[in-house]
Amino acid sequence: MRKVPVVMAWIVNAFENSSRHAEYFLDLNTGGIKYFSPLDFPEHGKIIERLARQPDRYVKLPKMKKDFSANINQAYLETVTDPYLKGLLEKSTDNDYKFRDVLMEFGNARRKWYQYRYDRCAEFLTAWFKEKGMELSEKDPG
Repeated sequence: MRKVPVVMAWIVNAFENSSRHAEYFLDLNTGGIKYFSPLDFPEHGKIIERLARQPDRYVKLPKMKKDFSANINQAYLETVTDPYLKGLLEKSTDNDYKFRDVLMEFGNARRKWYQYRYDRCAEFLTAWFKEKGMELSEKDPG
C-alpha cells in the first residue's frame, strides 16, 4: 500500500467544491492539490491531459455526487434533537444550499453539521484511495 502525505482538509475541500467544470488532482509525492478549470482557462485542458498520463504522480480526485451529499444531510438530520430545527431541515435535505441556509441561523447545529459532513467526506475519500492501493497519512499543512 502506497503511503501518500496529505492535508485531509485540503482534499475534503476539493471534493466538496468539485463541479463538472473543474478538476482537482492530488500530487502523490507532495500531497499538494492542483485545481484546473478548462471552461475558464482552455490551456488547462492540455495540463489535465499531461497529468492524467502520470498516474504514478497524480490522481484526479472524485467529484461529490448530489445523492452522496443528500445522504449526508439525511443522516445528519437523524442526529438533530431540536424538533423545530428538525422540521426546517426536513424540507431541505436534498438541496445543500437550502440546508446550509437553515443552519446559518443555528450556530451550534451548523458547526456540528460541518464537522459531521467533513467526517463523512474524509471517510469516503480514505476508502476511495484505499481501493486504489493508497493510504493517506496526515501531514503538517505548513
